Amino acid sequence: MRPDPSAERRLEDLIERHAARGPAEATPDRILIKGGSVLSMDGDVGDLAAGDVLIVGDRIAEVGSSISAPDAVVIDARDHIVMPGFCDPHIHCWQGALGRIIPENLQQPTTGDPFRDAPTSSRGYMYAAHRAFGPACRPEDIYAGTLNTLLSALNGGITTVVDNMHNARSPEHADAAVEALRASGLRGVLAVGRPRAGDWAGTFPADARRLRDRYFSSDDDLCALRLFAGGSDDLTDLLPVRRELDLWFSFDSGFGRQNIAQLYADGSLDGREAINHGNFLTREQRQIVIDNGAQVNVCPRIESQFRYGYVPYNDWVEQGLRPALSNDDPMTYAIDMFAEMRALYLLHRADHHRSGSPSPTLREILRSATRQGANNCGVGNITGSLTPGKKADVILIDTSAPHLFPRNNVLATVVQGAGVESVTTVLVNGRIIKWDGRLLGVDLDALRRRVEESRDYLLNAVDWPHAPIDFDD
Repeated sequence: MRPDPSAERRLEDLIERHAARGPAEATPDRILIKGGSVLSMDGDVGDLAAGDVLIVGDRIAEVGSSISAPDAVVIDARDHIVMPGFCDPHIHCWQGALGRIIPENLQQPTTGDPFRDAPTSSRGYMYAAHRAFGPACRPEDIYAGTLNTLLSALNGGITTVVDNMHNARSPEHADAAVEALRASGLRGVLAVGRPRAGDWAGTFPADARRLRDRYFSSDDDLCALRLFAGGSDDLTDLLPVRRELDLWFSFDSGFGRQNIAQLYADGSLDGREAINHGNFLTREQRQIVIDNGAQVNVCPRIESQFRYGYVPYNDWVEQGLRPALSNDDPMTYAIDMFAEMRALYLLHRADHHRSGSPSPTLREILRSATRQGANNCGVGNITGSLTPGKKADVILIDTSAPHLFPRNNVLATVVQGAGVESVTTVLVNGRIIKWDGRLLGVDLDALRRRVEESRDYLLNAVDWPHAPIDFDD
């Protein structure tokens, strides 16, 4: 079949317009993604070996085997898998200029408070992130690191991110995180929280009111606000702000140290909580969390390195809640949901062979990376699956490369074979963000310069004992 020149011109015009449109602007276009293997992640919609997805404006209008839409711009998805974008509820995005700077997380032994004990290694996370680099960050470093992380996420098909921003040292630092979130073009949530160590302005949590009024007053925005707390933090000042502003919470490690039963019984917590890591809760505490409708995400790569190799995925599944997956820490890993899925699968398969413990299926792992991720992000009603009526957050995975051809089993192709480089097209809210392997409307050279300048400043500010590009093991 000869290509239709007019159809090609319409597609080129569409891509040009989407590249030029502002990050938060919606699109009125009709787009037909045609002929791909559709992995809907919706049991009612089903999957199609070859099918179509019609997008009208910012929403999915129809999924079917052969959709007629003569007025739509056609994207040829043959040799591609069409699926919902991944949703990550837990990344500390401000660390993006410090990627892979603590490759082994050589954590110092401690008998007390890890934020105050003298480090035996510069490459322990608590020391490097919170005692050294965190206090040295300027607002411009927050912006550069956050934008770099979010564009990395988008490039790999993650269309929704909760930025667990635990370095809001001043209102200007918080503003920089919001500005990066909006500039990225993804569906984002700012989970704003106080720094974990060092001097700061002391403006949180009161500043959450200003942030809500200035940036997040619309209910139909691409971005949203929530509160962040360390799991064992004193919640006395946070809970009134949460009630007043009616916000979600993201909790980091140590949540089991709270009086969970009392917090749910008195209404301080109400089910709009995402618990990162999901570690170290008792069975009784897990059941309280589940019974109250809260969400949990696990971090397979981080847990294998920071948490003694234990990923509590099956603990939660056994009691009735399937966790989401999250990347957590740019300082140790590249942001890569394919790597998280593969790590979870391999860790549990190894455990299954050793002990007979349950192992999640490929589809269950994909559900954790999409629908359950969306639930953790508080947007499960509008994204996470290719469901008509939901927002058009869609990715295309190219299976024509030698390592993915022929695609045969679609689930195995995504979880076992594909990677960031396989994601050729990304749409968020019906807008094309990545096309033909390239992020649209992004000056990557300028971003790299900005990130390098930020990194060099931070290395000098903390007197980092390693070279900017090092080979230390």
